[in-house]
Amino acid sequence: MRGKILLTVIAVSFLCATPVFAVKTDSEILNDLKIDSKAVFLQDIDHHKTILKQKSDQKMPVASLTKIMTALITLEERQLTEKVTITWEMVGNLRDFVAIGLRVGQQATVEDLLYATLLPSAGDAAQALAISTSGSNAKFATKMNEKATELGMKNTHFSNPIGMNENNYSTAEDIAILLEAALKNETFTKIFQTYEHKLPSVGLTAVKTFKKHASFIGGKTGYTQLAGRCLASNANINGVNYIMVTLGAYPDSTNHLKDADKIYNYVKETYIEQVILKTGDLIKTVNVTDSEQKTLDLKAEQGAKAILRKDISRDQLKYVYSGTDTITPEVKVGSKLGTFSIYNGDEKLYETDVYLRDEIEFYDYPLIIASYIGGGILVAGVILAILLIIKSVRR
Repeated sequence: MRGKILLTVIAVSFLCATPVFAVKTDSEILNDLKIDSKAVFLQDIDHHKTILKQKSDQKMPVASLTKIMTALITLEERQLTEKVTITWEMVGNLRDFVAIGLRVGQQATVEDLLYATLLPSAGDAAQALAISTSGSNAKFATKMNEKATELGMKNTHFSNPIGMNENNYSTAEDIAILLEAALKNETFTKIFQTYEHKLPSVGLTAVKTFKKHASFIGGKTGYTQLAGRCLASNANINGVNYIMVTLGAYPDSTNHLKDADKIYNYVKETYIEQVILKTGDLIKTVNVTDSEQKTLDLKAEQGAKAILRKDISRDQLKYVYSGTDTITPEVKVGSKLGTFSIYNGDEKLYETDVYLRDEIEFYDYPLIIASYIGGGILVAGVILAILLIIKSVRR
């Protein structure tokens, strides 16, 4: 009997010590999905939450993903209707890079060159934009690196506008920063999400390097033997916007696209946007001194949403208020009382400052004292008057 009890205790202890489920690491998830790409970075850009990453800060050649920067700088500095006269320098020195077939002496609009740069990834179009903007590939590369610094791309260096590998590198995270910035430009977004477009000024049709995929909206590919298959893409899943960069897929020509499908479908099946805070939700009840009002409810001024795994509910989150627990007369309306944060385990999902918004009526001690003093003088005066009357009557 004692043996059975002992075994039961051991079994219960083991169950208590064993977690209900173990959260897999990003590498384990990507391995389960059979992802071929060496580096992966996936981010929800609506809430700036990193969903998955692997070797995302490792410097690697990024091939024609470089052309995203070429397009962004062009859009910031040029007009779409501007004409560019094609020179030999623009169409030469492309090695094994794709060219759309621009001819020396031909005139092309900046808009058509942008479509040619981002859809078929034409090196001659990218060089035409770079050289006509800055005078040379080298001078344009200087602009590219200045922009990279401005955006906070800390592990990136561009040496040319098309993605040749010599001293031209970045990371999955840095390209994601670049793509997020570029997608804020409406023209870039339109071109990025286009799969076929006629180019009137050059008499050709630009066709994207891959067919449209159901799992994501737009994308830009890159490839060299050294870089492997690369892809920068964006998707909208259940109303939430994502961007993803994958680098170094080998050897199949479609592995980077298959990886994107697998990862985006994983997100669709695993994550959902949830309301984690509603406007008016109670944050904290604090004490109030020197007032008939003894407590004050601090409430959320606005709601908040977050991307969470579907197996996590709001009541599993940790809500933390850090700040003043007692409001005194010295605390004025509009003063910051503290901060309010929401955590999923160790991950901070949301944080906001908390302010005193309500007028509180505190005791006016000087007035009270004055009232007491005034009342005492009045009583003393009445007593003195009565005594004088009594004394007068006795006389």
